[in-house]
Amino acid sequence: MFDDGRYVTPAAARPAWQPTRPVAVVIVNWNGHDVLPECFASLLDANYPDLRLIMVDNGSTDDSVAWTRMQHPSVEIIETGENLRWAGGNNVALRQLQKEAFRGHILLLNNDTVVPQGSLGRLVEALEEDPAAWIATPRICYAADPARAWYDGGVVGSWSGWVRHDGIRQLTGNLDPGQRYVDYATGCAMLLAPGVLDKVGELDESFYFYGEDTDYSLRVTALGGRILHVPRSLVLHKVSSSLQGDSPRKNWLRTRSHLHLLRKHWPRRSWPVLLVTQTAFLAGHSVWNLWHGQLASALALWQGACDELRGRDYS
Repeated sequence: MFDDGRYVTPAAARPAWQPTRPVAVVIVNWNGHDVLPECFASLLDANYPDLRLIMVDNGSTDDSVAWTRMQHPSVEIIETGENLRWAGGNNVALRQLQKEAFRGHILLLNNDTVVPQGSLGRLVEALEEDPAAWIATPRICYAADPARAWYDGGVVGSWSGWVRHDGIRQLTGNLDPGQRYVDYATGCAMLLAPGVLDKVGELDESFYFYGEDTDYSLRVTALGGRILHVPRSLVLHKVSSSLQGDSPRKNWLRTRSHLHLLRKHWPRRSWPVLLVTQTAFLAGHSVWNLWHGQLASALALWQGACDELRGRDYS
């Protein structure tokens, strides 16, 4: 058949895609015994031909490490002895992979996820076929409600500074199934192409909790890379297994991390506009919390902003 004068091989006649590089999956764990079984089982069921699983344990006090050693002896375990949080834990594994000169794909994956069969291969395939893409990210749905999206791409307002998941809580049947470039990948599941770590470097551990993935994505795009969203690859997420609900602690951390992100990536000339947009965001979020009887959560938003601007310690 012909398309604009070029011969296009019919889909049925094209050879089946075969992976050309190995994949190392890095999973940071902290007291995650309850979620690890499904996560590991789904990855092992993926039947990816050259798959390496690395669990970085951030000083768990449950039996995560002992259970993993007994049930999945093929999983490589790195014990940090302390809680280095998401960025710090991942960086331990990333440094190890760099030291080994690992030249495959690296998937950063939350321990509270399930990867349906075929999803990993589709994600790798899409990344390998797009030389402009440095990161690929799947569609992520609620594990408790797989028909609804939790993440269908990330949007960053260049002037407003607002950062949000696209498609959140929407039925996946109403969402665009096509691949597209997005502004940021979520650290829940982000696949790095070979060589990206050498170009971009490690995750920024100054982000205490939240914002590390958006920061990394903005660093990628600043260097000319693209972030490819692949809706036909699916990951299920057991949302908020580490920080429950819309808690005061969660709001405090999110506000601090977001302001830290803005101060790092937005130029000073944009700060007058950011003052307006961010105040509006905090006010709206506060009203929502107050409407639901969550006074402490509403106050935590403003406290987080004040603490970040003052440079207060996280402890």
